[in-house]
Amino acid sequence: MSLIQSPPQLDTPWRHLLTAAGVAVALPCGLGLVVLGLFNLLHTTLPTDAGILLWAGGMTLMLSPFVSAAAMLLVVPVASLLIRLGWFGWLPAGALGLALGGVIGQMMQTALAAPFGVASLLILRAALGLLRPMGRAAAP
Repeated sequence: MSLIQSPPQLDTPWRHLLTAAGVAVALPCGLGLVVLGLFNLLHTTLPTDAGILLWAGGMTLMLSPFVSAAAMLLVVPVASLLIRLGWFGWLPAGALGLALGGVIGQMMQTALAAPFGVASLLILRAALGLLRPMGRAAAP
């Protein structure tokens, strides 16, 4: 597998793709809970600015599934097409995340959506690669 291409699949691995999408939605939430736990432990010893940044980052990560779950509804069909065509390498996944994050960022008037979109699609690609390695032929 290269950065751009993956072996073409005859069918879409729907079960693996939807599981990977669930991981991509849930992982930032879990990371946000860890960050908020660190904030809870360290908030009395941290400078005020650092504490606010830690809390805001944790809350942003924890609440990100509200946006990313809806975004995954738009991404999964496009990812399915790219998988079947053999164009779901790391760079196309990141580009798809950047495009979707840019569109959502424009709708929400925030610049944070583009990096979150890239990260979400790279998490989806990594989880899909672990669940169903694309270097081998598609087996049911």
